[in-house]
Amino acid sequence: MGDISSVERVCGFYVSSMHLITMILPYIKNQTNKDVKIETILEYNLKENVSNVLSNLVISENEKENILKVNWNSNKIQKYTNIEKKLKNNLQNNNKINILITGSRKYIEEANRIINKFLNKNANKTIQKNITIIDCYEVTEFDDNIREILDSHELIINTSGIHKIEDIFEDYGKKKAN
Repeated sequence: MGDISSVERVCGFYVSSMHLITMILPYIKNQTNKDVKIETILEYNLKENVSNVLSNLVISENEKENILKVNWNSNKIQKYTNIEKKLKNNLQNNNKINILITGSRKYIEEANRIINKFLNKNANKTIQKNITIIDCYEVTEFDDNIREILDSHELIINTSGIHKIEDIFEDYGKKKAN
């Protein structure tokens, strides 16, 4: 039987939309080079910022095109059936999928609620190990709740990729144990 805990849950923190783009683009580039599907649930449109950053990067045109194929437009949190269809289609056609979520805390929580409903409904299947959920939070909105956010994720993303939270915040594991 599948286990929802096998879904990788990653968090990231940014100070502006440009910082968010520069933080996640190396990871997105790496994943698209591996033909990993990137699905987005974005409260705010990032397309223009992605295009601006890409225009200044020294990477191949093919890599730029692959990154631009990702849906960087904002989207309303859709009905469960729409997200279910999108996830099922992508998981049937790909071995792995990354779901990038960014927006207000309420927006991120609602998107995760819908994804968790899908995962619970499909718990007897092996698809969960093929999913990485990346929740990106704007620091100014969550200053007091960063520990709570870290506690609900196993990993963290920054410009150098995905890491264990303890590797980035050295005292995190010690304080969590107390």
